[in-house]
Amino acid sequence: MKAIRFSLTSLILFTLAGWLAVAPSASAAGSARQFELEEFSVFEVEGPLQYMLRSGQYARDCGDEPDERVKTYPSLKSAKPVYGSVSFAMDLLDFNSGQAYCFVLDESGGTGTGYDKLYFDANHDFDLTNDSVLKPAEDLPEGFEAGRGGPQETMFESTDVRLVGAANETLPPVTVWPRVLTAGSRRIVFFLVPTARRGKITLGSKEMDVILAQTSVVTGRYDHPSTGLYLDNQRTGINVLSDWPEVDGTLYRILPTPAGDKVTVQAYDGAFGTLEVQSRGGAPAEVVRGWFHGEGIIIDVAKCSKDGSKLSVPVGDYRPYYLAVRVGKLRAGVRARIPEPREKVPPAPLGLHVREDQPCVFKLDQKPDVVFQTPELSERLEPGQEVQIKAVIVDSATNLMLGGLEDTTRKVGEPLKLPDGSEYQRYESLDPVIKVTNAAGETVAEGKMPFG
Repeated sequence: MKAIRFSLTSLILFTLAGWLAVAPSASAAGSARQFELEEFSVFEVEGPLQYMLRSGQYARDCGDEPDERVKTYPSLKSAKPVYGSVSFAMDLLDFNSGQAYCFVLDESGGTGTGYDKLYFDANHDFDLTNDSVLKPAEDLPEGFEAGRGGPQETMFESTDVRLVGAANETLPPVTVWPRVLTAGSRRIVFFLVPTARRGKITLGSKEMDVILAQTSVVTGRYDHPSTGLYLDNQRTGINVLSDWPEVDGTLYRILPTPAGDKVTVQAYDGAFGTLEVQSRGGAPAEVVRGWFHGEGIIIDVAKCSKDGSKLSVPVGDYRPYYLAVRVGKLRAGVRARIPEPREKVPPAPLGLHVREDQPCVFKLDQKPDVVFQTPELSERLEPGQEVQIKAVIVDSATNLMLGGLEDTTRKVGEPLKLPDGSEYQRYESLDPVIKVTNAAGETVAEGKMPFG
């Protein structure tokens, strides 16, 4: 392999102007209202949220290789044990944050008999020989039905974990149920918290049902920014506490107690800045949809008031979480590059700084870098070996990734129906073309590499 080349033209620059150089804050306590919540079983829920509440946190780090952080593994009988880890209380933009709990799946009867033992490091000492061995559960939670028409599923016995809070205080134990799904040769592991909190709150003039749950991330407490937040039993966006809801043009913060028995609602009445998208060549440009992520806040573009190409957002420091930006006849996807577990890549910085009386300019006008995830730079290839090539296109200065480039003059299929009821039209993707050459300069492979 000698060279793989991409040629892309940079398209976009973003400008922000704000009035205060402060982090987003809610209004004074005078507008705050507190509401009571009750505990309930997630297996009671029917309707749009049923799957979400019953899924649990996905263990992204799962495969054939032992985890180097584990001091001691038990003696395993399976010829193909499944090693993995899950990071509880993590940040949505950093899979390496939070507290990693390691595990391994084993077969008591040997190869091909089925994974029926789960060694889980519940005491978090990275020794998997001194924890109780979890077996497939005989008494399933009431309302749970295994194998609901999907992949083969095994629910293992529950276990308690004790997470550590921000001030290093030990939190009350949280019960998790490991779920293992079999899809072909893959084993997909989730960790489900069987209880959540619900009640009624008022946002502006609207009374709403609210559910707080440890869905995408097991947080150990209900005031963590990654705690799941669902209003009126619907999925409408990222659905976490830091994704501020909007009612009648006002943004609100939902502030639960750690135990989740009470929640305070505060309207945001702080300062706003203006976000404007401009193209380098002067072509019309706008943010079509997406989110900005800051400390303790995620701003949904759909919730921002808009004046032409200008968006009004609370002042503060942000990074794009994901943006679909239309520039002339093109639509580009820009997203934060989220490091995979144990991948040594820093999270994208908060590069959009809103400051008083001075515009903040965020540029994507540098030539992007092509970063290969496979094969790795250190990997040695043998003659005749088949190689799968995966790469991402990254602005190294901001650690943002180009997640798509589309021609808006060429529609593809019917519009997608989004959870909030809106539609999103798909267009033909302008996938990069790659060429692989050997040391002699001969082309050994050539073709498109789809965005993903």
